[in-house]
Amino acid sequence: MPNLTDLRARRDMLEFAIESRQRESGPDDPALANDLRELGRLSHELGDMIDAQAQLRRALALHTEAFGAEHPEAATDINHLGLILHDLGDLDGAHAAFERALAIDEAALGQLHPSVARDANNLAGVLKDMGDSFSAQQALDWALSIYMETLGPDHPTTQTVRRNRASLM
Repeated sequence: MPNLTDLRARRDMLEFAIESRQRESGPDDPALANDLRELGRLSHELGDMIDAQAQLRRALALHTEAFGAEHPEAATDINHLGLILHDLGDLDGAHAAFERALAIDEAALGQLHPSVARDANNLAGVLKDMGDSFSAQQALDWALSIYMETLGPDHPTTQTVRRNRASLM
């Protein structure tokens, strides 16, 4: 796991790259969206929830403008926003975000895609924290079955979902 200094250095480099691209292409260049998402993810990891939300909302706006609101890129941004909301204790907001991301990914990618499993796993965490262990278990079972089929039983992500499921017992 990267240390705080490494994360800050990565964020500084990414901010420089984003500023350079904005000077060259303008602030509405869709190519900025993935960098903004990564900047939001790094800010989240560093505990800067305000910046994380701002960067992810900007990424979502650019992805939505470029690809539409029902695109998997938008779902990924929404999923990341859900993680932040969950960490902030906004369980209703996180629940809505994960449900939305799940609906987009399932419609766009099908029921057996790893992105659908990611969304279901994250939704399960919120459901657990909301006290709905039954629905959380169903979501984790679905995520686990997808990861078993797509990534295999020994993949680290599959193992994480197994641990999440075991924590419900």
